[in-house]
Amino acid sequence: MCFPMYAVPLKVLLQMGEMIPHEELKATGRLVEFQNSLGKAMFVSHQWVGHRHPDPEFKQLKVLQDALTYVTTELEVIPVDLVTETMMPSAKGLRTAELRSDPLFIWYDYFSCPQLEYTSQRRDNENRSQLLNAIASIPAYVNTSSFFLALCPVVENPSQSMLFTPASWAERGWCRVERALRELCSDESWIMVKSATNVELVLGKEASVGGGPPGEGEFSVAEDRTALAPVMVDALRRKLHMLLQSQDLVSYRLVLNLQGVYLSGLPAETLHEPVPGFSMNTETDSVSMAVASFLFQNGFASVRQRDRAGWSPLHYASLRGDPTLIQGLLDQRADPNCKTRRDQPRVGIPPLTSAVSICLLYKHNKAARLLIEAGAAVNGSGQIRPPMTCAADANNAEGVRLLCESGCSPHARNLFGISAFESACACGSMAAMEELLSQSQSGFGGRSFDMSDALFCAMLHRGGTAELVQWLVSKGANVNKSRSVWKHSVAFGILTTLKSLQHTYGTASACTKSLHHVPEATPLMLAVNTSQYAGAAALVAAGARLDIRNLRGWSAADFAKGQSMPGFLMQALEGNPTECLRVSAIASDGYVEVFF
Repeated sequence: MCFPMYAVPLKVLLQMGEMIPHEELKATGRLVEFQNSLGKAMFVSHQWVGHRHPDPEFKQLKVLQDALTYVTTELEVIPVDLVTETMMPSAKGLRTAELRSDPLFIWYDYFSCPQLEYTSQRRDNENRSQLLNAIASIPAYVNTSSFFLALCPVVENPSQSMLFTPASWAERGWCRVERALRELCSDESWIMVKSATNVELVLGKEASVGGGPPGEGEFSVAEDRTALAPVMVDALRRKLHMLLQSQDLVSYRLVLNLQGVYLSGLPAETLHEPVPGFSMNTETDSVSMAVASFLFQNGFASVRQRDRAGWSPLHYASLRGDPTLIQGLLDQRADPNCKTRRDQPRVGIPPLTSAVSICLLYKHNKAARLLIEAGAAVNGSGQIRPPMTCAADANNAEGVRLLCESGCSPHARNLFGISAFESACACGSMAAMEELLSQSQSGFGGRSFDMSDALFCAMLHRGGTAELVQWLVSKGANVNKSRSVWKHSVAFGILTTLKSLQHTYGTASACTKSLHHVPEATPLMLAVNTSQYAGAAALVAAGARLDIRNLRGWSAADFAKGQSMPGFLMQALEGNPTECLRVSAIASDGYVEVFF
């Protein structure tokens, strides 16, 4: 570390009634220079809401206080999100006893790093240097922390001109960096706080939040990307060597082949190959050389071998997306239609996923084209994540076009009867939505999509932005329409029934609660339940009714009970939609970026 890891004891954090800068906390003895012998640390990632101030109205921190109180006193397990629990049965939540087993200390930038506006001019240069050292130490802080928490409730800035949401957190470059650094620690899981009572455990890159590679995020200072490249490279190297030392070869293969994804958008060097000793005849052609090197680095003896996770070399090569490597594996008779045999929560890939689906999920479209030309099936009937669904989830408009050109219908559905368009809406993938609609109207008989079903799916998962709601409503979505759980798929109806029984008689989770209440629920009910408050505001502005009840007899207001919600939505649920009309008008305009 270039600067000590200062942290606030949990008790001190919970007693705060206002934001207190680093200098004052340190001067009054309320900061601790954290060491592992003291207990456990929690790193908090968040956006700054005000200009030169992270939380002028104490809104974000109040949610953090309430959420930490909730998970340490009322929850036994922090659950995984709905989609992760549905697609990957092996995924497990975090037992909150781990948060209580040792004293907990909170790293939060405003408390833990020097704040220049609170220093005298004489010491300005010294403190600026300390601030830069603290920023340079962020990888070490994340690595030292036992827990990583993304604090991203829906809040407005003081001027009420910007709205901050989980989606805006996921787009911010520095937040992506912090999240990626966590994924490259020994424990890559992290906690997402959307409200005081909506807390989820995130296990993989494709779970309950969007985003992407750090280098493709939004930075207020463009030069930050250049400075970040060596940081990410070092983190990847440490992770790879740690996994090799622990002999966790499955995780090693995942990280090894995702290096290019992590470094996308950064001026990074060639990918790291941690296993020494590879040599080959210099007369060997480049394609064969690429395959031999890949098999050597990944610890495979042949192109058709499977590891204990049920993945073949072609699946890992699809994560990497190198067309030369893919072609070489195909030349050596790798099966273009081979499917994964087990789920892999870390990358959000369920069993029976094809190599072409993996390519499309990571936007490796040239590699996907090679697989299709080699005979890879594009329709993926009966799969949880067929190719078109993966392209839609990843907001991969080019991948959607490629599949349609190859004969795949834009109306393709997955095992649970969810269409690719509905899945795109559920993930907030606007570019993929528009491409799917264009392809459907131009080349597949002019068929359209059920926009009301799509709106329902968006509110059930994480697509509930105001912009998406407004777009679907403009295309004819009915904001008060429910969707039958048996529509298009018996599998989803059975899943919903089983999860409802589990919620009633077994162990409840975010997934069981959502599916228990899905029958006859409206999009507004789902938006409130999933804490998608910006989308809820847009629904109210579009005429969503408050008097409708679902099959369990719940109204939208019933879902709000026990939640800490923004004032604009509370007023709407009490019958005054004025503030929701205002918020809906500004919600799709973006958000403020403040570099600390």
